[in-house]
Amino acid sequence: MIALLAAVPVETNLIRAALQDFAQESVNGIDLISGTISGKKITLAHSGIGKAAAAATAVSLLSSCQPEALLLFGCGGAYLGTDLSLGDLALASSEIFGDEGVATPTGFQDLAETKLAMRRTPEKFYNNWPIDNELHNWAQPLLQAHAEDNKIKLRSGPFVTVSTCTGSTVVATEIAQRTGGICENMEGAAVALACQQLSTPLFEVRGISNLVEDRDTSRWDLPAGMAAAQRAILELLKSWPE
Repeated sequence: MIALLAAVPVETNLIRAALQDFAQESVNGIDLISGTISGKKITLAHSGIGKAAAAATAVSLLSSCQPEALLLFGCGGAYLGTDLSLGDLALASSEIFGDEGVATPTGFQDLAETKLAMRRTPEKFYNNWPIDNELHNWAQPLLQAHAEDNKIKLRSGPFVTVSTCTGSTVVATEIAQRTGGICENMEGAAVALACQQLSTPLFEVRGISNLVEDRDTSRWDLPAGMAAAQRAILELLKSWPE
């Protein structure tokens, strides 16, 4: 069984429309929607927005279902300089907690710089958390072909998870330079922590709904970002290995 996770129901309309053999149950206050897509058994949950909600939901989902993998998806913002546009796809190679650290008079210091590990398991984890390399490497060529067929771009790189969405070009530039990130979101690193804790392979893809710059929602396209991410997930489920 494959677990699917997105922040809010509007990000899963196409997924739910494709779902067959629908069933629903509540576990620890979280609605789990199960069924099949392209003959693959899936369980879908909505985390709510933000790191805390995402981590709590991911732990409940993974503990309840014990899936072979978790596919995280939704919309995200592209940092300037990535050449990503609205409706394009970003594929996570890792997840970074973007604002865990210390704000000092000389700039931001992350947990590694302060020598404060977020987790010791026994490996030390600071701000950077892994995505499953095998899943990433399997999915990338499939999604590259999908992107070319749909005349959109696909880029792979680190994602940055923040508690406060960046609405300033100056701040966005600082974060992108500090982290090397290509895409900003509010849940991914927390889900990566949960997957690492419960030994579940994680894959993450996001559709670009906006550029991370001086905030102007008239320039955004949330439906395009949401649809792109869902179509990518549906494409992967069609090709998922037995």
